[in-house]
Amino acid sequence: MPYIPVKEASHLTGKSEKTIRRLANNETSKPYITYEEGKLLIEVSYLQQHYPLIKHGQDTENMHGQTIDTPTQTSIDIVQPQSPVTLQHTIDLLKQELKHKEELYHQIFHEKDKRIEVLERSLLMLGEGIKKDQEKAEVIQEESEALPEKKRRWWHW
Repeated sequence: MPYIPVKEASHLTGKSEKTIRRLANNETSKPYITYEEGKLLIEVSYLQQHYPLIKHGQDTENMHGQTIDTPTQTSIDIVQPQSPVTLQHTIDLLKQELKHKEELYHQIFHEKDKRIEVLERSLLMLGEGIKKDQEKAEVIQEESEALPEKKRRWWHW
């Protein structure tokens, strides 16, 4: 089997060299990896199993000096027509899914409204509690004003 260097493998797959090196460092990849003259080489068939090889068109350089592959041919996906029965079945399934999602949304909104009502009631109760606390504070302040003020001494001991 032919072996190729990491740089060429990254060029053939369109993946970065780091990605190819990660694949090569896997324990399962060891039988498909070899070293020659200090360079890491990977088997083409093993590489093709993990990452599909891309076909290269014309190489063009961008403004940073890097080469970019431009495809020479464009591929068009051909959609095969489906029978009316399968289309109707698909439509029915989508309608059921939509109905189910609407029910879930209504449940969620209903729960949200309940939570809002509970929070509003809690705020009202807290507001009443605050009013009571303010009234108590006013009564205490009036009582403290009614008490004669204690004469202060000039010495601190």
